[in-house]
Amino acid sequence: MIARLPARLLCTLCAVLPFTLGAAPAGTVPLSAFPRERIAVETRASFRRHLFEAWRAETQQTREQGFMFVEDREVRSDQAMIFIYDPPQYVAMWMKNTLLPLDMLFVDQRGCVVTIRQNAKPGSLAQIVSRVPVLLVVELKAGTVAAQGIAIGDRVLRLDAGWPADEVACTAPR
Repeated sequence: MIARLPARLLCTLCAVLPFTLGAAPAGTVPLSAFPRERIAVETRASFRRHLFEAWRAETQQTREQGFMFVEDREVRSDQAMIFIYDPPQYVAMWMKNTLLPLDMLFVDQRGCVVTIRQNAKPGSLAQIVSRVPVLLVVELKAGTVAAQGIAIGDRVLRLDAGWPADEVACTAPR
């Protein structure tokens, strides 16, 4: 059957097929090369601390890539990706080339969750915006926010970095 396909179509299939199978293009940083750290999300509703092992995206290249080309089976429910924006800034995310659905937490300079986006769709080019300046974006496997009862006003801690330094209470309507 392939022998009968026109050459142009065959070339197109050869160029596109690796991306549809989740293969990362040349120059992609493997997850194993991202720095790692422990983070915690403290929820006010349950008075619990949920721990995550996080990959840290702090350079322009790693922030642009994030979880792109990573398959769902490669990420456990206790893992996350954190994006660091220092100084705090307005942030817009998207799901281009992202193969797994994600929940996103947008976190201000005090460590407070100020915006949440649940179940962002893989491959979507729609912008997901912070609405206010943020220092961190935390990406979690889809369903984590609901399962752990994470809400606006909860707090994110970078345990290994000792951040945030101040014990400021986050306030938000529940």
